[in-house]
Amino acid sequence: MAIEDLDPHETQTNSEDASMDDTDPHADLALCPFVGKEFMTEDDAKDFYNGYAYRMGFSIRRATFYKSVKSDEVTSVSLRSHKSLDDDDKEIIKDMTAQNIEAAKIHECLAVKHGGKKFLRFKRKDISNEIAYQKQKILGVDVDSTLVYFQKKQEDDPEFFYAVDVDESGRLKNLFWVDGRARRAFQEFGDVVTFDTTYQTNKYKMPLAPFIGVNHHRMNIFFGIAMLRSEDTSGFVWLFENWVEAMYGKKPKAIITDQDPAMRIAIKEVFPNAVHRCCQWHVMRKAREHLGALYGTKEGFEQELKRVINRSMTISEFKEGWAAMLGKHGLRKNRHLKYMYSQRSEWVPAYFRDSFFANMSTSQRSESANNTIKSWSRHHNSMYQLVLHMEKIVEGRWQTESDLDIASMNAVPRLSTLFKIEKDASEFYTCKVMSVFKDILKKTQLGFVKEIEKPSLYEVTIKYNPMVAKMVPETYMVNINILEELVSCSCRGYEFEGLLCSHAIKVMHHVGIDRLPNRYIMKRWCKDANASVKRSTLERSMEVGATQEQEALRFATLKPRMVKILKMATKSCDAFRYLKEMLDIAEEQLGAMMGEQENLSSDIDTATRTDSHVVDPPVSKCKGKRKQPKRFKPPSEPKRFKPRKCSICGNTKGGHNSRTCPLKKVAGKKKNNQKDDDIDSIDEEDLEEEDFEDALEEEESM
Repeated sequence: MAIEDLDPHETQTNSEDASMDDTDPHADLALCPFVGKEFMTEDDAKDFYNGYAYRMGFSIRRATFYKSVKSDEVTSVSLRSHKSLDDDDKEIIKDMTAQNIEAAKIHECLAVKHGGKKFLRFKRKDISNEIAYQKQKILGVDVDSTLVYFQKKQEDDPEFFYAVDVDESGRLKNLFWVDGRARRAFQEFGDVVTFDTTYQTNKYKMPLAPFIGVNHHRMNIFFGIAMLRSEDTSGFVWLFENWVEAMYGKKPKAIITDQDPAMRIAIKEVFPNAVHRCCQWHVMRKAREHLGALYGTKEGFEQELKRVINRSMTISEFKEGWAAMLGKHGLRKNRHLKYMYSQRSEWVPAYFRDSFFANMSTSQRSESANNTIKSWSRHHNSMYQLVLHMEKIVEGRWQTESDLDIASMNAVPRLSTLFKIEKDASEFYTCKVMSVFKDILKKTQLGFVKEIEKPSLYEVTIKYNPMVAKMVPETYMVNINILEELVSCSCRGYEFEGLLCSHAIKVMHHVGIDRLPNRYIMKRWCKDANASVKRSTLERSMEVGATQEQEALRFATLKPRMVKILKMATKSCDAFRYLKEMLDIAEEQLGAMMGEQENLSSDIDTATRTDSHVVDPPVSKCKGKRKQPKRFKPPSEPKRFKPRKCSICGNTKGGHNSRTCPLKKVAGKKKNNQKDDDIDSIDEEDLEEEDFEDALEEEESM
């Protein structure tokens, strides 16, 4: 091994060392390292250099080296002094950490950048340390950093809204924020929202509470995000009041939540006129926990319960079906069924068929949004990191909506039927809504129409549906006014979803109405549903803000006019001189204006950092994530008994464990008789079979 494999800074010598007398430790050249000195083994090189280090007064450390797979030669050496992270690598680590990429994956990416791991001058632990160092920068000023970010957001988007609630000690209690585009979109799509809380998104254990709606592409849309220290009535009231203020005073017509009592009280106080519906999925999940035994013992009870709940078209039909079900299965005294019935007006579909819910009966959209949030956030994230992650999620939603807008405007939908009503619908509805409407049209092939009172009342009976197992005949009553093109079905499909149901369309075809009446084309499902939002966004984007997208928009707006003016100015000398003088004046004034804006911007930055300090919140004692219920096991299912197995002998019938194993006792006796003290254990196969059997008999007799 050559000495050049060592650190060159630690091997440099000069001629003065060689000229020293014998009393100097440098005098013996054989004891001094020099470039080109070779050793037989690596250990010899280490011993030699360690002795030199001892005489000179410093210590050494074994370096990390890489060997060639083919020749087994050392290809590179990495000493401790070589470890470093340059500014470019730190910037990459910062950017990739912001995208929620783990340190191990960052290490792999940087290895590719540098040409392989052997060329890296740092380890994965160094990356983890750099990430931890970046997080430490906001310790103690997490909330302040978040508020500074919000204030800068308001500079680019004057409609950006946020609200802060602190306790008597100055600690953050609640936080809410929403961007300007969501505030404008709420004016078009804020008729129904779902609201739920999610957990394990930040290191303070504060529940995250997003307001979720549905846009004209039937896609989730964020109408605001909040962080709450406690899920009590006062916290929800504070949040709802600030949310209404952010939405320019407009309140939702319908809202879906879980069965949280504090949330129910706050909704009644802030949204007294809104239709509040509890999530049906949560109700049925709780029912399974309490009624699981009945599902296994009462044959057909579970199916009948779901049919009475979901297939009852009217309130009276539900009440009659519920009473008949209880009498049939003898469950009139069941406590949980009594509780479900007492709360029926808050979750049973029959009570909400006349209210528009965009075809939502559960808070599934909130659950879907929470799942997306969990894919970005981690339980150890700071508040500032969580806000940045949420901004990425929301911005991605807006971009997806823009892409779908373009697709809906330019796409030519393929028609699945020959109905003119489908052709009419394709001109108005977005692609996603159109696909739903096509499924409705396919269902018009099911059932038969019967005249009850010609020409205003018809009955649609469906006895067969290949998509439904064990089909129960269904009957729907359809009222129609041919002259005014009015139609209404007992299933209340249009009132609940905003799209005509298959029963109404079937009767319309039966009486000769082949077009889609304008009164039944709900604007919120149309291609231009967000036209006013886009127009307002476009106008405001050119007037305020300093992002790259807004600058590009202004440039694209001014460029055609400037080109036109330049062409006019080149037609004559007088026009050229006039425009040149105007440009000189404009350039001077714009320069002064930009200088003022830069000064103002610096003043704002200083002001934001000198505002009143908001202390980071303590760890919240929230209700926490709900534990998942265990699988219900009916009494008829046999219990599985896993026999205990001894880890020494592997026996499952001896009734012993590894501590009381007879084999262990026999091994101990034999061990004591061994003359060689180096034997520490004895194998099972070295024992005689009769000794083992005798030991078992002795164990059983005990």
